[in-house]
Amino acid sequence: MKKIVWDRLGIVFSSACAIHCVMVAFLPLFFPIVIQYAHSSWIHIVVVTIILFTSPLAFVPGYRKHGITWILGTAILGLMLVFMGILLEDKVSDQISHGISICGSLFLVFAHAKNLQHTHRRSHQKGHQQDCC
Repeated sequence: MKKIVWDRLGIVFSSACAIHCVMVAFLPLFFPIVIQYAHSSWIHIVVVTIILFTSPLAFVPGYRKHGITWILGTAILGLMLVFMGILLEDKVSDQISHGISICGSLFLVFAHAKNLQHTHRRSHQKGHQQDCC
């Protein structure tokens, strides 16, 4: 049951990452004053640290339980895109670097949701097999 918490936290933090990136990349196009308050490098460090912490705690046990490779692959792709967006931050426009991070965050949210679903489904199936046999 505690393993499910990591997927839920992963969904929350990956969603927060996507929302932050949208705010930083696109709101200043319409409201230039926002950039002074929304863009802080320390936020990226904190969010990436949390994502790095929660992802293995969610995906490794989940993969061991359900064995679905594409969920793990989607999570790895999401992590790579988030990191790529951060690495490109001062090398390309904010819209590009944050757009890459947004895509990564969305892949992570999707992977966490599917990991949660399939882990729960597998636990539920195991419970029925033990009850009926």
